[in-house]
Amino acid sequence: MTAILHELRSLDEKLARGDITDVEYMARKARLIDSVDVVEPEVVADAAPREQPEPPEELPGAMTWGFGIVLCLGVLGICLCLAVLVIGDVNLALTLGVTVLAALSVALFRNLEE
Repeated sequence: MTAILHELRSLDEKLARGDITDVEYMARKARLIDSVDVVEPEVVADAAPREQPEPPEELPGAMTWGFGIVLCLGVLGICLCLAVLVIGDVNLALTLGVTVLAALSVALFRNLEE
């Protein structure tokens, strides 16, 4: 394989120098590539087919995960609206909202670990 790569590089150099034409370059390159043997992998069949495990009907914690995301986004929206109305500062409201979202995310992940 290394010899073929060396030959291809040599052809590229000859083409760049103008020693061979584009037609000669393509013909020689095609011959080199055709000379490479393609090895097909052998497929060995198992004597006994394996049984596929049935997927669980419900993923554990999936309902908690979805409910937690909806709850986090809802609380974040309410906190942002209330903070903007009460404080009047958008940056402070966003900071408060992100802090509450982080706290809820930590609580959600702790709940999922159990």
